[in-house]
Amino acid sequence: MANVYDVGQYITELVPTVDTMKLYKLCYFSQGWKLAWAGCPLFQEPLQAWANGPIPIALRDRSKPSGDSTNLTTTERRTIESVVDFYRDKDSIELSELSRGKAWKEARRNLPANVRSQEILSVTTMREEFTDLLHSTPNVPSCPPRALIPENYSLETALAAIAEIEKTWGGTLALLATR
Repeated sequence: MANVYDVGQYITELVPTVDTMKLYKLCYFSQGWKLAWAGCPLFQEPLQAWANGPIPIALRDRSKPSGDSTNLTTTERRTIESVVDFYRDKDSIELSELSRGKAWKEARRNLPANVRSQEILSVTTMREEFTDLLHSTPNVPSCPPRALIPENYSLETALAAIAEIEKTWGGTLALLATR
């Protein structure tokens, strides 16, 4: 699994002129869309509910991401690329406004917008928020190919899993198919 430093580093490679606020928001959106597409986080480091939107606090504590983008899997890279391509033309202020969704509001517990907070965003709420966006918003980033398939998943593994499901659930599935 990637860490936020590797994600931040890759974003700076994709957008060399990215400012700090936009970098933080692109990390946040990469995390959110990965949660919606695959049900699991892109990185483990927490996001805090700051006044200007979610901030990956571990990245905030460094002057540069100082990560290693070669640590990212192909799926992680494609996830980040899709998010960066989608949000590339938006400026930091617009991204800040877009990032103040359900998880941010929940973490802030209705604090006024200009009040400081160090509360952590819930990964579960982020997954719900981005999944809701995925199903209710027509214009969202494109899920990259294979984002839902683990990196080490082979055709043989898939066929074995299908055979096991058919063996265990075949009768139930056949019954459900007739109703």
